[in-house]
Amino acid sequence: MSPGVELLLLLLLSASLHAEISHLPMASNRIILDSTELLQNPLIPDAGVPAARATPLPPQKCPSLQRYRKMLKDFDDLEDLYVDVPVHIALAERQRKRFVLNLNDSTPLTIRFSAPVGRKMYYNQTGNPLRPAAVAPGPGVAVGSLVLPCALRGQYDLFVLARHSGALKVDALAEHPQHDWPLLNATHRIAIRTQNRVRKREMIVKWERSKFDFHVMHYCLAVSAYTDHRPMTPICAARGPLEGIWGAPPQRERRLNPRQNVHIVCTGKRRQQLLRRLLPRSSYHLDLFGIHQGRQNLTLRLASSQVNFNRTQPLALKQQALMQLKIGGQHGKQVYSFKVPQTTRQLGEPFMRHLLIPCSGSEIRVKLLRQRSEVGKTEAFYSPTYIRQKGVLPGERYLMRFEPSNDDEALRAQKVMVALSSEALFRDLPELPQNTTVFNVRTRCSRATIAWNGSPDERELSYCIIVFNLPQRNRSVVDFTNYCMDFVPKRVMQYRNFEWMTCRERQQSPDNIETETILNLMPGSSYLVYVTANLSMGKPLPYQALTLHMASQCLDGSHESFY
Repeated sequence: MSPGVELLLLLLLSASLHAEISHLPMASNRIILDSTELLQNPLIPDAGVPAARATPLPPQKCPSLQRYRKMLKDFDDLEDLYVDVPVHIALAERQRKRFVLNLNDSTPLTIRFSAPVGRKMYYNQTGNPLRPAAVAPGPGVAVGSLVLPCALRGQYDLFVLARHSGALKVDALAEHPQHDWPLLNATHRIAIRTQNRVRKREMIVKWERSKFDFHVMHYCLAVSAYTDHRPMTPICAARGPLEGIWGAPPQRERRLNPRQNVHIVCTGKRRQQLLRRLLPRSSYHLDLFGIHQGRQNLTLRLASSQVNFNRTQPLALKQQALMQLKIGGQHGKQVYSFKVPQTTRQLGEPFMRHLLIPCSGSEIRVKLLRQRSEVGKTEAFYSPTYIRQKGVLPGERYLMRFEPSNDDEALRAQKVMVALSSEALFRDLPELPQNTTVFNVRTRCSRATIAWNGSPDERELSYCIIVFNLPQRNRSVVDFTNYCMDFVPKRVMQYRNFEWMTCRERQQSPDNIETETILNLMPGSSYLVYVTANLSMGKPLPYQALTLHMASQCLDGSHESFY
């Protein structure tokens, strides 16, 4: 037996793979997986070349194919079926009838029966029966009618067994029974996000849920290897090569076969999929389809995306810009790059200043790398911190790697704000003191006095004191600290649990200590207090947050607590 015949016979024995391959578009060179044709002599043998005799396939190795062959013998009454041409026949009880429908193009297909019948459908003379969705019965449509949301080109064998004697009308319509659904042509924007793991040859695909009937929508993802021309897809109203696959159970991961151009995997209601065995430096086209479970598997094309499966380069940081970065990457580590400018205004040794603000107050560490060699690092910190990097080389690129201080912090260390400057001051950001702690000096029943170190910035500067009420059910400051919120006075008041705010100019004190008294606090309540430094132009910067716990009982005004 030739190797090609052995490969095709092996594919026949895999029901799941066959259900996928037999319903994918193969253009004009469609593969027929029929053992009866493979084992026959060629119709037009080459002259002088004897026809090879193949060994018949043992019946016990492919029972579904044997059942199909038996049905071909039992259903000897044959009738041709054409799209949009009804067939009227009279059948006796238990009479058998075989209909053959040939499609030249892929199209949604609905087959309606006027009377209840038993039926089975096969595609392209293969031994695996199709399991189309059922059409809801109605006027002129009996139980047992079928629908294929995307019937591909080829031959369809329909075996019918009459349950009662009488007239039967059979219709084959090139449309889905839900083709007039009002939302079918509505605008439907869904974003597809991907994460490449090139070393593991993996890709994680995530998408938003459908805006239409999301409670009954299932999803299928078609992955195509991208070439110079876009992969060919069926010309269906739904544009999805998906029938025959909806019945398969959802797969949490799918290994791609490099010899196969198109892969289809259905996820059920899950909105993410792990793909394995991708080829580096390759491009893939992703098509996301929605399968409406309440409308006979009506197929919607929800979104498409093209992905280059390459190693992602670190995001380049810009100077004099306060950027919010994601640091919760794989294993809790994330890397960003920055480049020292060629010309600097510094008269002495070049340096770079880094301002780092962990958004949730989580404890993180930072390492500075150049050509995979460590040139600097910090101790663990959880509040706004400055780093001064000396000995930098103009024109060179450096890497900044963030990582949580321990495994527990990895759950909260998700974002950080970073600013870079090759100058002594940040142009649009105020200077914070080396110690950014806010102190609770004295707390009374309904008031509290706080103090902090003044800013060393000599530019015109003001301070804002912002108070948030901590919910009684959860007084953990860890859950509510957010150094990355928008501290602009007009916007910070729109945040949830905002309580009170005041802004003032800096005080003239010899020790550069600022104080403020917060009034109208409720006994027994807890508050989260931010102090921000503000330039006349630019973004405010926060000090370390302070938590105030007010006493639940206060008998007279002389009761005080000191810290």
